[in-house]
Amino acid sequence: MRSVCLLLLSASMFFSALTAADDEATLLAFKAAATHGNADVLASWNGSSNGEYCSWEGVRCRGRHRRVVALNLPSHGLSGVLSPAIGNLSSLRILDLSSNELAGGIPANIGRLRHLHILNLSSNAFWGPLPVNMSSCTSLVFMVLGSNQLSGHVPTESGNKLLTLRILDLQKNNLTGSTPASLRNLSSLAVLTLAFNQLEGIIPG
Repeated sequence: MRSVCLLLLSASMFFSALTAADDEATLLAFKAAATHGNADVLASWNGSSNGEYCSWEGVRCRGRHRRVVALNLPSHGLSGVLSPAIGNLSSLRILDLSSNELAGGIPANIGRLRHLHILNLSSNAFWGPLPVNMSSCTSLVFMVLGSNQLSGHVPTESGNKLLTLRILDLQKNNLTGSTPASLRNLSSLAVLTLAFNQLEGIIPG
């Protein structure tokens, strides 16, 4: 029995170290993509911090496994792209990258963040369609994507799966097509902002 317990303890410690290393590697990949190598941006983020990534600017961790649960970097001069590696932060609950100059598409891997409660990518230069699998973020309460250059349709899946949403802000983009009738399924929704797009039809009530 003792050997079994030791084996389980060793496995737990290995898993903890592995996930912590994964989170640190993901943060460094995020930095490389979002800063264009500008050493003055996120200067505290470096691979020589002996695993102290939880003390990096804008990063918050929780639990004995020291998993990243929040990434708060509004108005931080980020001017690159959002790395698909962001989907590896499987414990992430808050992602706020608002008021930067991030461009490119919103990576589909963001749909892997099943524990995400707050997503704020507003006031950047993101373009392209809203990823359909963003609707896999079924714990979302706030989704704020206004003031970008997003185009295409509002995915029908958003109204079928994001049932905990209270705020959905898609204003000031280039969205087209009909407003999905499925949005009426969002019974917890308190704020819906779709102004300054090219959407057609009546907003579901």
